[in-house]
Amino acid sequence: MNSVQILGNLARDPEVRYTKTGRAVATFTVAATNTYIDSTTNEAKEQTAFINCVAWGRLGEAAGGLRKGNRCFVEGRLNTRSYETQDGQKRYVTEVVANFVGQSLDLSTAGAMGGASNFDSFGASPAEKNANDDENIPF
Repeated sequence: MNSVQILGNLARDPEVRYTKTGRAVATFTVAATNTYIDSTTNEAKEQTAFINCVAWGRLGEAAGGLRKGNRCFVEGRLNTRSYETQDGQKRYVTEVVANFVGQSLDLSTAGAMGGASNFDSFGASPAEKNANDDENIPF
């Protein structure tokens, strides 16, 4: 089973390009940090991994809306590919090919997502709802 789940912050803005056939592809890097206790000093330490990710098609276009610093969750598979440089050297790249990219629903980052909770946009304003509480009883 080749399955990867990453929760972290975007290290840079996603770069969205299009193939010759018009298919979108977004590349981005997720910084995922884990905390551990150093066995020799008993101190809490952090280790950050910078993980390259790629998202194709509509998912790639949607990922292009994220910005550096946004907290996001990526689910996908690990893939290693190779290519040759202009001087003939063979290079290998390991990246996560995303099946799902989600942004944090944390309200402290709501400003980056376009405002506060979207619940306020449904139906009447909160003041109107309080005034009509008796009229909106569903039974």
